[in-house]
Amino acid sequence: MKQIMNRLNLFYVLALLPLLLVVITHLEWLFAIFVPVYGFILVLIKRNDLSSQLGSEGVQSVLGILIAGSSFFLYYALVPFFESPSFYGGVNYAVYLFGLFLIFFKLSALREAFSPIFLLLAASSVGIVSQWLEHYFSWYVPHFVQFIVVILNMMGFGAETRPPDAIMLPTADGRLILGFVWGCVGVNSMLLFSILLVVMLFEESARLRTKFLWAVVGFLGVFLMNVIRLVIIFVADIFYGSSVGGQIHYFIGYVLFFLWLVIFLYTFSKRRVLSERVVAIWRRLRPVAGPEKTS
Repeated sequence: MKQIMNRLNLFYVLALLPLLLVVITHLEWLFAIFVPVYGFILVLIKRNDLSSQLGSEGVQSVLGILIAGSSFFLYYALVPFFESPSFYGGVNYAVYLFGLFLIFFKLSALREAFSPIFLLLAASSVGIVSQWLEHYFSWYVPHFVQFIVVILNMMGFGAETRPPDAIMLPTADGRLILGFVWGCVGVNSMLLFSILLVVMLFEESARLRTKFLWAVVGFLGVFLMNVIRLVIIFVADIFYGSSVGGQIHYFIGYVLFFLWLVIFLYTFSKRRVLSERVVAIWRRLRPVAGPEKTS
């Protein structure tokens, strides 16, 4: 038993070490660090299930060593096909975890590796998918700009749209015109959240209807957070100037995204308790409405 636990601990130590390389490579991009860390947490959660599946054959272990080792040189294979790929990111870590599973566990344990590996590969393709969507949905940008202008004007600011995809803000230093690009509409956040949602719902045993309803709530929340993000940035531009707005623009998206993610995950985990409370409150309110009239 002690030998099994030592082998399992070694697996987790080896799975953790490449995260240090991820952090060093992506110090200025928090999402690129968050996804691999979340992937490691998913593997950590499966500790009890993996403890009973330790053991691999010689050929499988050798193959795992080759795959895990090749993950550190994947950059050189991607350079000819992608512009400025990261030296070590989510794709590298996914390949590394796959090799590590082959080294330490039976083939049947690969089903436990599906969620973290899917998360890492899918999240790494967000930029590519976003560019593909931009080709077909760029018409949405001016409508989104108009929507933000309406919200700002409801708050009392004299914002205006400037064709094709720009907004004019009245600031203390005069009129400030800011252009909107595809990334401003929050597509990347939507894609990343959808990937996290797929992983989370895959691990849950809830009914399909429940999963669908919570997915709708999650997407609406991400959309709302992006609107709040832009309003905060523009209000900062109006009152404090574009330099302050630019500084807020750098971090406010991360703050709001992770805030909504925590709220959503916590609420989803407590959905049964919340449902029971809502039903209890409804039953208490029904007598207040008075007895139903009968004909």
